[in-house]
Amino acid sequence: MLNSSGRMEKFLPQGGYVRGVTNIAALTREVVKSMTPESKARIEKFKRFDKNAKPESYIAESMLREVTANELIKAQLSEMIKAGVTTSTGYNFYDLRGPAYLIYPVNTPFRNSIPRKGKVNAGAGTAAHWQATRNFGIQYAGVLEGQRNALATPDDNTYVATYKEIGVERGVSFSAEFAGEGYTDNVADEHIRGMHELWLGEEGLDLGGNSGTAAGNNGFALGTANTPVAALAGTGAAVLGPGSAPGTLFPNATNVSARVVELTMLGNPNNAQYGYGVFPTVVAGLTPSYVRTNYDGTTTTINGGLGAISASSGVVSSTTANGNVTFTVTPKTGAAAWAWFIDITDASSPSAANAILSFITTVPKLTTGSSGGGTQAGNAAGLSADHSFNTSDYDGLLAYAANAGLWTNQLGAQLTSVANGRVAQLETDLAYFWNLGQATVNTIWCSADAKLSISDAILANSGSIPTAYHFNVTRDEQGHVLGGFVVDAYKTLYSMDPSGAGAIPLRIHPMLPPGTIYYDISENPYPQSRVPGVREKLLLRDYYSIEWPLVTRQWTFGTYAHQVLAHYMPWLSGVRTGIGAT
Repeated sequence: MLNSSGRMEKFLPQGGYVRGVTNIAALTREVVKSMTPESKARIEKFKRFDKNAKPESYIAESMLREVTANELIKAQLSEMIKAGVTTSTGYNFYDLRGPAYLIYPVNTPFRNSIPRKGKVNAGAGTAAHWQATRNFGIQYAGVLEGQRNALATPDDNTYVATYKEIGVERGVSFSAEFAGEGYTDNVADEHIRGMHELWLGEEGLDLGGNSGTAAGNNGFALGTANTPVAALAGTGAAVLGPGSAPGTLFPNATNVSARVVELTMLGNPNNAQYGYGVFPTVVAGLTPSYVRTNYDGTTTTINGGLGAISASSGVVSSTTANGNVTFTVTPKTGAAAWAWFIDITDASSPSAANAILSFITTVPKLTTGSSGGGTQAGNAAGLSADHSFNTSDYDGLLAYAANAGLWTNQLGAQLTSVANGRVAQLETDLAYFWNLGQATVNTIWCSADAKLSISDAILANSGSIPTAYHFNVTRDEQGHVLGGFVVDAYKTLYSMDPSGAGAIPLRIHPMLPPGTIYYDISENPYPQSRVPGVREKLLLRDYYSIEWPLVTRQWTFGTYAHQVLAHYMPWLSGVRTGIGAT
């Protein structure tokens, strides 16, 4: 145990190994008592080398060897440092912490909360059907003595929602599976990521899915956008779309006109977690449709969620006093964004070929003094046809609202503050639902900017009209003041709540288009209605996964569901969009 210089004696003196066996005897006896049968069996295998040895001796030997090895490593490291070897020049352990982390948001409140209901018959067919009475038949109740009243006849409404299939595909090579052993289970992780992908895609469809107007569907078609109107707008700072610089003005005597394309929520998503897969930008242009190559070798044509391009606005000529031009268009129900193609070439009879994609806005209005920075022309392939829906979608909550509910676009106007912390537009919409069905909504879902606009309108009050409440701001024991007010609910008088008023939560959703609020009814306002729930996922088959047969050295698998979203009271839901910043 000694080297030529005797340095090893400082951590293991000569004879120390033998003395250690004696000192550790008591500990090894305790270890033997707590040994598992498997450990004892392993010791029995070692005893073939020494049939007379006891288990304690093997344990002591093992423990002493481990201590000795650790001390030797320390000594060797110390000697290397003295020789000039450090962690920066030596070979070091790679400190990789497992398993792999999944750091991304999975916010799916509608998928999480909407009830899921399986089939009710021996079979299921291709669509779910239901019937409902909305008008029970009304006759004045007064009758004369001895007479009968007139016969009342209820209405009969039939509804249908076609089952749709959703799914994702994932794969892990054998090499990736083997290489991850001991660190992370790549196959299991890919299953988890696939499920998250499916949930997020499903949440996008729950909100923005749109199957169109074919029989049995409850969606919409944008069709051809209405013709925009152009007007000169002075020389103030322009209200611009992405990619432009404020303050730019058209040169004097520039002939300006525009065409517009409308996009749905899934055609212009806020982020890459949902949508139709090709995201529009001014630089990249719009994609009316594309062909997706599936993993089984088939192909699917996916529409891009945009309607057909409009006719050209009239031509206006800029002046030194009017270097900006404002374009406005009457929006179609269901539209969530507008792509503007600016023409600064034609003085009359503007050509689509000279209209260039310049801006994409989330309000149906644009004031600009430039033609933007895009290159796609208005006569690009596919722009003249409607691609606003996909028949593989099931209809989401916004599609139900567009088809049967309340849909209002503010054209970029601000919310209006009125007395006592109320918001004029919210009061108008809540009164509409009450007058229509003696009901109120349960949640007001907002894009982040729309919730801020509501909060600002409430706190701003209405100018000189005094508010009916005040805030008490107190300091804590350390003298700190908490800044910022959060308006988390809106009080409404349109409620059958015993208190005479109801508080409607204000919640944000990351998938709602900017400047948009969605009035959501989720609790049944009619106890006698027999309705199982205001909305449900009707399931042909709930989530399932398939491990596909091996044809390469790769595990391939898919996760799927066959379902449709049924909304039994869509006329009591609504959308207010195009809300401008307060």
